[in-house]
Amino acid sequence: MTRFLVPGIVAAVVSICGCTPTLWSTRPEQQVTGLMNVAPDKAIIVGRVELHPPLQEGEQTLKSSRGEDLRNVFILYGGERLRDFTKSRPATFEGSYSTTLEKEFFIKAGKGSTFFVSGGTFYTEYDLPYHITYHTFSSPLQVEVMPDDEAVYIGTIQYYRDENNNLKDVMIRDDYQWADSQFKERFGTSKTLRKALLTPVFPAK
Repeated sequence: MTRFLVPGIVAAVVSICGCTPTLWSTRPEQQVTGLMNVAPDKAIIVGRVELHPPLQEGEQTLKSSRGEDLRNVFILYGGERLRDFTKSRPATFEGSYSTTLEKEFFIKAGKGSTFFVSGGTFYTEYDLPYHITYHTFSSPLQVEVMPDDEAVYIGTIQYYRDENNNLKDVMIRDDYQWADSQFKERFGTSKTLRKALLTPVFPAK
């Protein structure tokens, strides 16, 4: 396991009352479900997100079908652009992926590029039009995607939180063998999953 005290980690807690949040103006991007969905210039990014301690029964109050879509879900912001959530919270789901906590995710990234994980958001209340509460963790991480990569394993991102959902720490755990078995079960054995764990993005000096 690799422990990172990631520069600039922050938890932004947002509570919205009596209005529709702008986050719903877009939807998270779809995960990869088959190789036909992956263009030749794209690689598959494989990883997992965990909260520590995990979400407990009753910790999420989610009403309506939209609320249920957020149960045990972590909205992961990832792509070729690093977003600074220490300065502003996410205003939309643009550049995000809906990932299920404690399950592998499979998303796309450009070959020959740097893939950033800026952080993510999870909900504890969703009760329109009365009350919405969500928590955003900023954790600037990165991995290099090589031009010949078919798939890249980036690790299990572990967000450690306190009782008030403040972010305490971020760790990257290496579960490559398990992730590789899940990858091959979904996409077959002809594709290679290269291990390249996420590393912190340090501010420029």
